[in-house]
Amino acid sequence: MSERQFEEIRGKYPVLEKYVYLDTATTGLISKDSFNSMVSYLENRYREGMDIPDYVENWNYADNMRSLVAGAINSEADEVFYGDNCSSILNVFSSGMDFPEGSNVISTDLSFPSTPYTWMNPARKNVEIKLARSSNGQVPYDDLVALVDDKTVAVQLCGVENTSGFRHDLSRIGRICRDKDILFVVDATQFIGALEVDVKEMNIDFLAVSSYKWLNNVFGTGFGYASKRMIEKIEQQYVGWVGNTNRMDHSAFKLDLASGARRYETGGLNWTGLRGMKEALETYLALGKSETERYIKDLTEYLYQKVKNTEHIGVVGPFDRVNISGINYLTFPEEWNLNDHILRENGIRAHVAGKNKMRVSVHFYNNRQDIDLLFTFLNGYED
Repeated sequence: MSERQFEEIRGKYPVLEKYVYLDTATTGLISKDSFNSMVSYLENRYREGMDIPDYVENWNYADNMRSLVAGAINSEADEVFYGDNCSSILNVFSSGMDFPEGSNVISTDLSFPSTPYTWMNPARKNVEIKLARSSNGQVPYDDLVALVDDKTVAVQLCGVENTSGFRHDLSRIGRICRDKDILFVVDATQFIGALEVDVKEMNIDFLAVSSYKWLNNVFGTGFGYASKRMIEKIEQQYVGWVGNTNRMDHSAFKLDLASGARRYETGGLNWTGLRGMKEALETYLALGKSETERYIKDLTEYLYQKVKNTEHIGVVGPFDRVNISGINYLTFPEEWNLNDHILRENGIRAHVAGKNKMRVSVHFYNNRQDIDLLFTFLNGYED
């Protein structure tokens, strides 16, 4: 995939005609393809209604799409299931595991709240949450694994920490988890669609994804991955009619759970959102997983270079290339009193995350000119 093709992809995202959009870490941009697919589906639903054959066809659509999802993460199609959001998907794992009293799960103090919160359910008093402490936005591998002991049953991480942009070396962590027979659980919401994830090579047992960020989709649509060995371990807590082997046969009210991960689906799905996610996945895969990661990392390193040449602007980190992502945190003088509204009024979409900190995220629809325009604004800004 050439640089020119990444430039051409910008034409699919109308927001870029109005703003320098550097806020994918809040929400990704919906493409024309995703928008048209979702609107077409809603238009038909609005004008034609839905009968049973239509409903069955929606399930066929979802089932056929599992292979596309699997291709994005290098899994098998029957290891994929759909969910509303990352929190509900992670709860499939945390509520379904019967760990011994005194067990511990390791995460970090940078995590998105859904990661530790799924273990704070009062019903899980027998599991301790151990948080690796960060410094300058990163958690070194050695500090993380130092928390592992003979009571550790799982490591549960955000693959990219949304609070700093630090990307964990998932392959390295996955290897030690597998060597010690510890389950490895990853929230990929902060990077799927931007950086590569290979659940097999990384030894990931369970993966959770919301699609509204780097997969450029609407809220309320996500997917999970449960490895075959994981499916055997989870004691399912919630059951619905669609998780049966034959989801349309209710003649005997017989529970016969599907052998694959779709057993975790309990009811009808966000059919509209699935159509948006399908188009987004196809765009990402057409660009190329490794090519997209390289392009985004190059943009982040270009941003690092701009910081070096700009007075009063710093960056959290900076991180080594193996640990960088599309999420970056710039620092600026507190007396500037910047906020999101000021940025937006000046044609820039990013998130001021504190009195002197700004989150700037780059995706495959961004380019160096976007970064240049941000720094032109910062260089000329006066409170």
